[in-house]
Amino acid sequence: MSINKERNNVEETFEKLVMDNYRRVFNYINTLVNDYELSEDLTQDTFLRAYRSFKGLRRKESFHVWIMRIARNLSINRMKMENLKRIRFVSLFTKRYNRELIDSVSDPVLSLEERAKEDEEKNIVKKILYEMQPRMREVLILKEWEELSYAEIGKVMKISKKAVKSLIHRAREAMKKRLEREDAFK
Repeated sequence: MSINKERNNVEETFEKLVMDNYRRVFNYINTLVNDYELSEDLTQDTFLRAYRSFKGLRRKESFHVWIMRIARNLSINRMKMENLKRIRFVSLFTKRYNRELIDSVSDPVLSLEERAKEDEEKNIVKKILYEMQPRMREVLILKEWEELSYAEIGKVMKISKKAVKSLIHRAREAMKKRLEREDAFK
């Protein structure tokens, strides 16, 4: 195989992986830094750094975990560099559109009263997430919304599988206690 053909194959493979993972990486970074423009920059930096090391990645099927770890490290390093005191998360129940934060679309079948109750519940969950320890928030995001396995979360956060299980358990218990204290969902 010629060098040019091999280079094109690597570039095509990487381009497909970027297309498949860009939105997830951006959303993950945005939950960490809570800044749309900074998230765009960090997402680009993540894929640029990944591209530089892509040829050395042994198993392309582990790309998702590898890219999330790069995204996490760049985000945390950037926040430290900018002296941010703590990791902040944007609401899990909102989406960015044209750089404006809008609520996710409610079920049109719901009545106004049901929608108001749903919005109230979302706000309670959002409030509790903001008050949780950063590692607990992050592990919940990775498990519940990114749907990563324990092993994948361990690789992203650089902790053991056992530590992941423990952290998820503690985070869920903390969330449950706070929801009970807020008398939510009753």
